[in-house]
Amino acid sequence: MTVVDERARTAPGEARGGPAARSAVPVVDADGHVIEGEAMFASLEEAFRPQRPLPVMLPRDTAWGDANGVWLIEGKVLPNIGGVGGRTTFSVPGTRRSLDSAASVADQTLEDVEARLAALDRFGIDRQVVYPTMFLVNAIQNVALEAALFRAYNSYLAAACARSRGRLRWVAPVPFRDPQAAVQEIQRASDLGAAGIFTLGVVFDRHLSDPAFFPLYDAMSELDLSLCVHLGWGAPRVTELFTDAHSFFCSATTPVIWSFVYIMAYGLLGRFPKLRVGFIETGAEWVPYMVNQLRRRSTPPSKITPQIRPGVGREAIDRAFYRDPAEWFRAGRAFVACESEEDLPYLLRHLGEDGLMLASDYPHGDPSADEGFVSAIQRRQDVPERVKAKLMGGNAARLYRL
Repeated sequence: MTVVDERARTAPGEARGGPAARSAVPVVDADGHVIEGEAMFASLEEAFRPQRPLPVMLPRDTAWGDANGVWLIEGKVLPNIGGVGGRTTFSVPGTRRSLDSAASVADQTLEDVEARLAALDRFGIDRQVVYPTMFLVNAIQNVALEAALFRAYNSYLAAACARSRGRLRWVAPVPFRDPQAAVQEIQRASDLGAAGIFTLGVVFDRHLSDPAFFPLYDAMSELDLSLCVHLGWGAPRVTELFTDAHSFFCSATTPVIWSFVYIMAYGLLGRFPKLRVGFIETGAEWVPYMVNQLRRRSTPPSKITPQIRPGVGREAIDRAFYRDPAEWFRAGRAFVACESEEDLPYLLRHLGEDGLMLASDYPHGDPSADEGFVSAIQRRQDVPERVKAKLMGGNAARLYRL
């Protein structure tokens, strides 16, 4: 599906990591990360201190190799790179892999905010919205412990962002499985300055259209906080199916696509007229495909089978609130983070110019990385300058109310 003008291509060192010329428009990185360290949980409430995540360093000649660090949480070792549970993305600062990164450990953990800001300057980025790393996996069974860890995380990120002179904001995790506690944390995160509310595409075994989550969406709407659906291992049963590298990728992207279907089909943006939603770190070329599939589900094209009528169970489309998904992108209610080498004219034709964003994934440095997106998009000859300004910052600023 990706068709890119050869003139838009750049040398690997330029598009993915070289210094960027400063853009004439404010550049907002729609997806950066923090790699959690022990300091993250220093504020954990006393009752949960015995259950705090514990980092364990390993010899480098184990199956973990240069990622020679794990977290011990609820008696589980994460990441688990084989057997039941498969691979997950938990990172521990100070591993050989993290020490070899061009980003210092203190930059990765945001203990040195100035180092992060210097990195943003290097890539021509004015502001960055930060997502977690540890919480890209739904692995904590104890809901009360999860909620406590989220509170500690949000307090830590609020303090780090406060030292950034307005250049860093963060998206706050909240305990979806405890809606009352989640609403309270949404309010606290708003007071602390969060830019949105984080979730994975599936909350363990529950889709985001679950009515139990409606009070959370009400709270987000009233506080003008977007729902931010990030790549991650949201459904443990899916993550546990296979353990190879491709399954590792698929079990992280599939929940985001699921969330798109359920959010759109069940009309959450129609039901909550102030809510905005973003889909983060899965690329964007899948979105027009899913839009078309939802159109076919809404109006089946069969000439030989009668249209499906309401029956037993929940209908596939909530007719009271459903709108064509492309309309939400054009209306500035739905957003997706694209990648700088994707077929942007195709995406613009199908989704319009008000819902696409660019992101670095810094400092993860994995296949999702696009630290040099500013240089890459500036070189594109197939995207109007007006649209480049929206992709580089204007759209993300609206999603995150910057």
